[in-house]
Amino acid sequence: MIERGELRLPEMQRRVRLRSTRVRDCWILLPRLPSGAIYFETDETVPLQEMAVTQQLNPYQSTRLLLDSQQRLTSLSAVIRGELVRVRGRKRPIELLLILSSGESKRYY
Repeated sequence: MIERGELRLPEMQRRVRLRSTRVRDCWILLPRLPSGAIYFETDETVPLQEMAVTQQLNPYQSTRLLLDSQQRLTSLSAVIRGELVRVRGRKRPIELLLILSSGESKRYY
């Protein structure tokens, strides 16, 4: 939904603040805890802001506005897609080192 532009960020949301340790924690908790998001759908024109990751134009008439979980969803989307994140006007990678159960480590940017 983020990549396809279906889920947008209302202007009232605070800017994304990502630290590698917080992103790592998302990945550690992901298999153990349910991770939800709160959004609502509207046909009204609402002031939006850009997400910290790349999105396509919304192909639908209505817009889904993300109200909660912006930090978590942005982090997960950036790591899965291997994309730079815009923070304070600059694009930067999220560096994340995961230790797999076999003892092998994998570095993600």
